[in-house]
Amino acid sequence: MAGFNQIFCIGGVGGFNGSDGINPIELQILVGDGNRRWLESHYFDKSIKPIGRIKVIIPEVPEYLSGLIDACIAFAPKYFEQCPSMDKVKEELKEVRRLDFDQSREKIPESWYALRKEATPFFEKMNIFEGNLREIYLGGS
Repeated sequence: MAGFNQIFCIGGVGGFNGSDGINPIELQILVGDGNRRWLESHYFDKSIKPIGRIKVIIPEVPEYLSGLIDACIAFAPKYFEQCPSMDKVKEELKEVRRLDFDQSREKIPESWYALRKEATPFFEKMNIFEGNLREIYLGGS
C-alpha cells in the first residue's frame, strides 16, 4: 500500500515566528512510501514557488533526512537565494518535474551538489517540525 506517512512543517523562516517557533507555517513537505520513498510539497505561502516545475523528489536512500535538504531547496528556493549556485541550478532544471536521486542520478546536474553544500548552513537554521501520520479508525463497517 502506498501513501503519505510523514509530514514536515516549515515556518517562521522569514524572521517572524510564533511562540511555538513554527507559525506561520509556510510550507509542508509530505513523505510518501510505496515501492520507493518520495517527497511532495504543499504551500500555504503562495509566494513560494519550486525550482522549475519540480513536484516530486525521490531521495537516494529511504531515510528521510537525506532527502529533506534536497526537498527544501527544490520546493522553496527562496530560502536559499544567497547561494552562488542557485541561478545555474534554476536554469538547468527549469523544465524538470521530478528529481530522482535514486534511479536517475545521472540526470541531476553537478551544480545541484554544489548548491546542496552552499545551502546547508541556511537549512540548518530553518524551523522544521516533523509529524508521523497514521489513519484514525472511527468505527463503522
